[in-house]
Amino acid sequence: MIGDEFRSDDVPAAERFAYWHDRMSGQMTGFSIRETETGAGTGGGDGAGFLSEELEIGLGGVRVASRRLSSVEMRRRSADDSKGLYQFLVPVQGALHTDWDGRAGVSRPGGMYFHDLTGLNALRCRPPDGREPFHTLTIDIPRESITLPHGSLRQLVGQDLPGDEGPGALLTGVVKHVLCSAEVYRPTDTARLGTAVLDLVHAHLAHQLESRTAQPALEPEHRQHALLVRVVDFMRHHLADPELTPQSVADAHHVSVSYLHRIFRAHTAGRETVAGWIRRQRLEHARRDLADPVLAAVPVHRIAARWGYTHAAAFTRSFRTAYGVTPRTYRHDTPSSPADDGP
Repeated sequence: MIGDEFRSDDVPAAERFAYWHDRMSGQMTGFSIRETETGAGTGGGDGAGFLSEELEIGLGGVRVASRRLSSVEMRRRSADDSKGLYQFLVPVQGALHTDWDGRAGVSRPGGMYFHDLTGLNALRCRPPDGREPFHTLTIDIPRESITLPHGSLRQLVGQDLPGDEGPGALLTGVVKHVLCSAEVYRPTDTARLGTAVLDLVHAHLAHQLESRTAQPALEPEHRQHALLVRVVDFMRHHLADPELTPQSVADAHHVSVSYLHRIFRAHTAGRETVAGWIRRQRLEHARRDLADPVLAAVPVHRIAARWGYTHAAAFTRSFRTAYGVTPRTYRHDTPSSPADDGP
């Protein structure tokens, strides 16, 4: 089985909330956490009957979790240092009340609350009526794993997005399946599952951004963001094509190369070029394949070709520049990945 489980029933009754509080405080730095009103599934505020059942699974850089718990409230008390994550909260039972950057919101089953901790001021988990606890799924995504324009994503952060239709429903369904079938998977499956979840995250966010920008009278800045979403999505799906270049990307979107470079520089604050983005993404996908034991018998040059490199020597040079070792050495030194005997 993959993942880590926690059940409050395994802790003495009087210590349950305090124990869970200590575990959660490490993830919610800068927040005070308290048990709230007496009611179904709660311990009445004294911790004696506090309920928590959790399963967390690391899927490469992505983490998914199922959390059932009593009614709790988290409120910011100091600056947060966890600025590297985006998170989806997907209520399954009960309601999630939020205050993100002064904007109050409520998310219920069928929704997906997308946020980061930098703007979150308060979060309250309220169980449904009856004796059932609050239940939510969570999806944590490293900020650097999202290749969509972060400037565009600002219009989605702190919002309740649909989770019961389109790509959002697919994402919810896959995460539910992984969590419900944790005993079926092996540790070597986690990176591949993480790739699938991350692809669906991109599909969902891109779909939402396109829906919000598909209006006839948009400001120039919004039109640029809409174009960037399409450009990045296009490049992600054509990384294996050796002919993917800034010129081909510009041609596919009916803009000049100079305009493409200009809006991409604005998106990355001048830190990365279009060609540099393509190279970095290709190398990262190749690195992941080299670490996959299932692909251990695939020669390095074939993995390189899989991600758009037509010359093995050029791939080796780029890989060594990016990661400090040759592809063959990386594969040999990666745990659970046997040495490669290919050229």
